[in-house]
Amino acid sequence: MTGISHDYPVGASVWQELRVRSLDGLAEFYRAVLGLTLEAGDGRGVLLTASGDRVAGVIADPELAEAEIGWHVFLGADDLAAAVARATAAGATVVRTAEPMLIEGEATWLLDPFGAPFGLAVPAPGQAVPVSTELGRMSLVDPTNHDLEAQIAFQQALFPSDAHDPIVPHEVCFFRNAEGLALRGSYEVAEEVRPFLPPHWLPWFSVADQSAAIDAAAAAGGTVNTRDNVNGFGTWGVVVDPGGGVFKALQVAGSAL
Repeated sequence: MTGISHDYPVGASVWQELRVRSLDGLAEFYRAVLGLTLEAGDGRGVLLTASGDRVAGVIADPELAEAEIGWHVFLGADDLAAAVARATAAGATVVRTAEPMLIEGEATWLLDPFGAPFGLAVPAPGQAVPVSTELGRMSLVDPTNHDLEAQIAFQQALFPSDAHDPIVPHEVCFFRNAEGLALRGSYEVAEEVRPFLPPHWLPWFSVADQSAAIDAAAAAGGTVNTRDNVNGFGTWGVVVDPGGGVFKALQVAGSAL
């Protein structure tokens, strides 16, 4: 119900899971790049952990549809039904209602108005994995689009109380809560790459050294999309793991997050 106090920041990611057709190569890759361990879950999938703590879930399905391969992020809601209603009123489509894999709670899978998948969830107490700048953890999710104004309008309809940073061309800007915490990013894909880079939600993971993480990704069977990008919140690159999961490796700098 609205107004209930939660142990996570509403509007930020509270759970993330990687969906792939095979686990081949993932244990070595995530150990080398993020220092995470791939270990057995409760029968529905496996976990990525840091020092024994859950960081994310991994679901392997040999028959997984191409469109579902990759990282999926659930934003924490206050009232799930109300958040889903706001999302659909603003143009999102419900894909299915399901419990988030490997954690307890309620969740709904959706496509945003631009065709990109995301989730909304209310995890059970103690089950959320909130965003963090600790090494190996997910620090943010960046809904990336071809129309920044339309994407910002959707995000504002989804969580009306969040504030948005001033728009800076070709920079990631942030949605923040009343305490100033960066909850989600917003970014517009450059026109020249739009034909082969559709709208998507890009998860960020914190690393100690971006250059070393990108090199490790390439050596561990991953693909490097971009690297050594510098802006106000740090240095970052984008990699693809051996199963097809795309994420940003971020070396945090400054206080933007």
